[in-house]
Amino acid sequence: MAPSPGDWYRKGEAALEAGRSQEAEEALWRCLAEQPEHGGALHLLGRLRQQQGRLEDAIRLQRSSVRWDPGLGWNSFALAELLEQRQQWQEACGALAAAAAQLPGEPWIARRRQRLEGLAALGGERLRQGLGPASYRYWCQELEPPLPAAEPGLDPLPGWLVLSAADAVLRPGALAWIAAELQRRAAAGEPPPDGFYADEDLLSPQGERHSPWFKPGWQPETFWSTPWLEGLSGWRRDWLQRAGLPPPPPAAAAADRFSWQLRALESGPRLLALPRLLVHRRELSAALDPAAPAAALEEARVRAGMLQQHLLRLGEAVSAVTPEGLPEGAAPEGCFGFRLQWALPAAAPLVRVIVPSRDRPDLLAACLGGLAASLESRQPLGSAAALGVELELEVMDNGSRLQATAELRRCWEERPGLRARWREADGPFNWSALNNDAARRARGELLLFLNNDVWPVEPGGRWLEALAAQALRPAVGAAGALLLGPEGRLQHAGVLPGLGADGCAHPYRDLPPDHTVHRGRSRFLSAWPAVTGAGLMVRRRLFLEQGGFDPALAVEGNDVDFCLRLGAAGYRQVVSPEAVLFHGDGCSRRRRGDDRAERLAALALLRRRWPEALATSGPWWPAACSALHPDGRPRELDLPDWE
Repeated sequence: MAPSPGDWYRKGEAALEAGRSQEAEEALWRCLAEQPEHGGALHLLGRLRQQQGRLEDAIRLQRSSVRWDPGLGWNSFALAELLEQRQQWQEACGALAAAAAQLPGEPWIARRRQRLEGLAALGGERLRQGLGPASYRYWCQELEPPLPAAEPGLDPLPGWLVLSAADAVLRPGALAWIAAELQRRAAAGEPPPDGFYADEDLLSPQGERHSPWFKPGWQPETFWSTPWLEGLSGWRRDWLQRAGLPPPPPAAAAADRFSWQLRALESGPRLLALPRLLVHRRELSAALDPAAPAAALEEARVRAGMLQQHLLRLGEAVSAVTPEGLPEGAAPEGCFGFRLQWALPAAAPLVRVIVPSRDRPDLLAACLGGLAASLESRQPLGSAAALGVELELEVMDNGSRLQATAELRRCWEERPGLRARWREADGPFNWSALNNDAARRARGELLLFLNNDVWPVEPGGRWLEALAAQALRPAVGAAGALLLGPEGRLQHAGVLPGLGADGCAHPYRDLPPDHTVHRGRSRFLSAWPAVTGAGLMVRRRLFLEQGGFDPALAVEGNDVDFCLRLGAAGYRQVVSPEAVLFHGDGCSRRRRGDDRAERLAALALLRRRWPEALATSGPWWPAACSALHPDGRPRELDLPDWE
């Protein structure tokens, strides 16, 4: 008896699963020659064409399969995968919906459909890569919270002086919403603020909204590097009178008004961040006015001088303030923010670098070599002095056994110029105890705790000086570095308890270093409640006064606990964007199955010890943004399975 179409189909299916492509194709075509409407054979041929990279043929075959056998389900799923590759999001969603209906025993397909629906709504953008133009457009059109209708002829904010920039466009109903929000807070028993500010975005010459700036609560360092009062601010008139401030300059005199706002800040107002986007700023356009960018940059330099004088009046030893341009110059004030440089003491402070390590000589060699290169690029003779700082290196060796580690030790103990001391410390690995032991014996003014899988991205930069300048500021407790992961994306730009699904996360993690989320905040000096111990500098005396790291937190959570103690004592923790380091993110430790359990146990201890800190992401994180995701998306885009 001659083989039936079903026989040819089963033969082709078995050959395809076994990887015998030519045999599978011949059998499936024999099946279709006798039964052209065989949906299963068309589906398998589509899979085969997909494996061969012939996507158009694969899509055509899967569409034919769905047409002849819609109940199969897997052909609809395969079609959805192909359409997703072609970024045909809407049609892919429809195909996945059909697959989910035909395959009820596969609930993960419905979840994948939700993800695809997000991609379709957002034009293929993924929120975890930062809020893009299509995502923001969707939020504005579909999800942005509405504002109340304003009553014409009424002043909804009597007793308040409301200031907006000359290029600002106030949203209709903005003042009425502010009045209602202030009344709501007063009814809840909150004391009235002395001033307020709100979120903003840019308005293109074509009238399209873009580049939203969701702002955090009041953080001095974050404000200094990206001042945010120009767009829209409000000041209580009775407070202004008590502070003895003159009337503010008109909006057209933007630099003078900026100076007035800085003077107002020196009187110590309590400022409220309003979590609502209330004002648009007109985008600076060189196409409309070729002279505008140069004029705006010159004004930014004037403001930089005003900001430096303001900081000096506050007692900050700032030696330079430099405007930082926005990508493509698209900013109303012509700059993205300010680079701030603090002066170091005339006598170079001594920094003791402490590196806990157990074998992995490849990583340790890169770590120590990066430190040496940071000095020797500016000190050809290999001196331990690097312009503004001096270094001493100490490796806390926790039971290394490899011969290569022993050879690395001999090399570093005998090398000319900068050397590394080795101290053996056997026993179970306890990062906190190892660092505490080294800190107690250290001399010098500053301690730099550095993981052995960390080294500078650009050894010739002034990252050591930048960290030292921050760590020596009386208001600062711990100064942290900006860390990039193995793929070149952000791994650490601060640590924020209260952020993320686990309740403690790194803001902006996995975004590219040049992202523009929250005004590109990680590119500028910024304050956070904690910084990672993988690259943390602190004054030695302060470290010892605060009891160092807690050995009960042997690996996870010790840096957060220490920084929260510093914060409780009145110190601020900052991340210096000039200190950019590469971090292997734990690749020096052998991954164990209980790593997550260890992290969760540390978080549980932190929650018991610091319940308020781990319950909220404010005031460091914008209140308008989701506290579950580190990418900075608005709360309304915190949707299930949307990337």
